[in-house]
Amino acid sequence: METLYPTINPKLIEKITEAEEIAIFGHTNPDGDCVMSQLAVSYMLSSLGKKCHLFNQGPFNRSDINPYSLYFATEVPDELVKKNPLVIVVDCSTIDRPGLIFDKVSTLERIVFDHHSSGENFCKREFSYIVPESVSTTLVLEQLRKALAIPLTYDLARFLYIGFCTDTGFYHFLRRSNAEESLRIVTEYVKEGVEPYEVFDTLNDGKTLDYYKEISTLVNRTIAIYDGQVLYTYQNHQEALADSVSDVLYSQLLTVKGVKVVFFFKEKEDCIVVGMRSKKDSKVDVGSFAQSFGGGGHFFASGASLKKTLAESITLVTTAIKDLLDTNEIES
Repeated sequence: METLYPTINPKLIEKITEAEEIAIFGHTNPDGDCVMSQLAVSYMLSSLGKKCHLFNQGPFNRSDINPYSLYFATEVPDELVKKNPLVIVVDCSTIDRPGLIFDKVSTLERIVFDHHSSGENFCKREFSYIVPESVSTTLVLEQLRKALAIPLTYDLARFLYIGFCTDTGFYHFLRRSNAEESLRIVTEYVKEGVEPYEVFDTLNDGKTLDYYKEISTLVNRTIAIYDGQVLYTYQNHQEALADSVSDVLYSQLLTVKGVKVVFFFKEKEDCIVVGMRSKKDSKVDVGSFAQSFGGGGHFFASGASLKKTLAESITLVTTAIKDLLDTNEIES
């Protein structure tokens, strides 16, 4: 049977097997796939007797992953660096994604597990396992579980399933090319006792009224350009939220008739973070588009950071995207 997942390089497995101390990193402003991937790696390798340390710079603003923040350290102790731990990075397409917390271990040997289609290869090829066809990093890590012959337990299955649900929008972003194998894998998690409805509630409950008011504000200031093929909105620095609105915002704006690409510009203290999403039938690869600005991501979901003002960033990105659109549909 054909599979989306190639065999993991034996050298990578050997490197993990030989390690005694392991430091596990994910990207800043983590989502469910990132957090659950880190927890899954720690769970699996701890079961093999490894001493695992979880690090994430945060912030853990999303209500669905905030309870897990207690498991993560935000600083790397000097004592750990002196022990020369094996570094494992998950769900990161570029070396800057883990944030400043990663600086202390940036020269140490590392392994990368990811599913982003663009970005940079920031470790030796034999020590990276990147599967762009995978719908989540947790399903990439399912292959590590099998390679290490680690038994599937309820706790591990739940970690892996939540990551899958986060990055597929609870099955919404599955495509025929990856659905069959993905569903076959997660069926095993359900058999292990994971309840889909409980996970859905975990991912969606707990939102505040202010959360939905902010979404309303962002939708109201959304601007349509190129005859409605592109929508963009923005958030000023002083409008920092207690919870992320990005996922709901994108899902709503991508349902607008005629839209192909959505941009969300978020003003930070030292940069502008641009979230990019494209509709499944648009054929616009926002992953490659983000890479042209030093960012990365997937074909349909990506992001980049720009050292410019908010106005400059909007002009730069919205001008550049025109070349990727169907110019026949843009009135002169």
